[in-house]
Amino acid sequence: MKSRLVNQLCFVFFCFCFLLASLLPAVAQQHITLEQCIEKALESNYSIKIIRNEQKIAENNFNYEPFLPTLDLSAGQRQTISDSKTTTEGTDRKVNNARSDALTAGVALNWRLFDGMEMFMTRSRYREMLLIGELNTRLAIENLIVQVSSYYFDVIRQQSKLDAARHSLDLSGARYAEARDKYMLGVLSGLEAQQAKLDLNADSSNYMKQKELLKSAYISLNMIMNTDLQQDLYVQDSIILRDPLIYPQLKEKMLQYNTTLAVARRDRKVSEIDMKIARAALFPTLDFGAGYNYSRTKSPDVTTSLNRNNGPYWGFSLGMNIFNRLENRRKIKNARLEVENADLSYQEVEQQLRADLAQLYNTYENNLQIVNFEQESADVAFDNLDAAIEKYKLGTLSGLEFREFQRSYIDAVDREVSAIYQAKISELSLLLISGQIVFM
Repeated sequence: MKSRLVNQLCFVFFCFCFLLASLLPAVAQQHITLEQCIEKALESNYSIKIIRNEQKIAENNFNYEPFLPTLDLSAGQRQTISDSKTTTEGTDRKVNNARSDALTAGVALNWRLFDGMEMFMTRSRYREMLLIGELNTRLAIENLIVQVSSYYFDVIRQQSKLDAARHSLDLSGARYAEARDKYMLGVLSGLEAQQAKLDLNADSSNYMKQKELLKSAYISLNMIMNTDLQQDLYVQDSIILRDPLIYPQLKEKMLQYNTTLAVARRDRKVSEIDMKIARAALFPTLDFGAGYNYSRTKSPDVTTSLNRNNGPYWGFSLGMNIFNRLENRRKIKNARLEVENADLSYQEVEQQLRADLAQLYNTYENNLQIVNFEQESADVAFDNLDAAIEKYKLGTLSGLEFREFQRSYIDAVDREVSAIYQAKISELSLLLISGQIVFM
């Protein structure tokens, strides 16, 4: 009895040290919430940085450049050396190595006053491209939030599985200590102790594999946050499902707020603007021009040794392309077809989103039902395991029978955690497709 008591105390002390060693890093590590993980990812993720730079490019393109005049400054200087011969009424006049120096300078302003509304349509196109850039940024942020959330909840899932594996390992350790002590007392055969040792080794192996899966889940989460890949044990949370989502409300919000659908609408608007820009070539253009020119030519070896002109100029010019090999008509026809294609693409995107929403909601409903089943099964498995532990201690339950209850508990916990995780992922997918993910 004394030996048995000592062994039990040693085992309890070993379990206490093991749990303390595993909990110390978690205590030392600062806990981070899902919102903080999302915030870190939005600040550091490379994809978000790239898409934001692309949005800045669209912002730079949206300006008043189509309405502004152009101002050009030019200057030039040229020297020449030439030989010339002139015959006048039988008299020859030769000049060798004649030098001339020409200097020109000028400033010219050109301002297009009318171009068939093309300048207005061009600015409108830049505005639409800016809005598309903002929508693409929003789409990237939404997808990133879903990715971070899925990795975060996967960490919780793997942690829950690790906790269950640790509990099973503790039970197997206690069972092995019990079987070994009874074997030493001659109450049980060595076969039971050996089987308990095999089960303990199997649970130890399973526990180590689960630790590896948890570490991999942390690495994925750290990667998307662009932080130290070796950080772990900073998530202390649980997966909580929202109130059940309603299909008609999701459908209404999807048609109104879905980002992909909004991008398709803007693409259709851009195609309509492109057609108006193509039609602008059928109208005349009106330009205003003004400037100042200066020119001076010095030729000391000829009769006119200096020629200088300078002064301002201004005026209007009207132009219209009468015939351009049917190029304008071709562009207009193609632009009209692009508008039709953009409209068809919008309808295709909407139809695909409707189908995706229906499929996602069907999966979501099934996952919610599975969660209810698996939660009930996990509760029953836990109660059965408690009862099995008491019976095993009293000797009314064999080790093999106890092992079956233990396996049932592990499987039930695994199915419960996986079901909750899948239901949460379905929930996130529905929020994403209905345009609500940013406001979750």
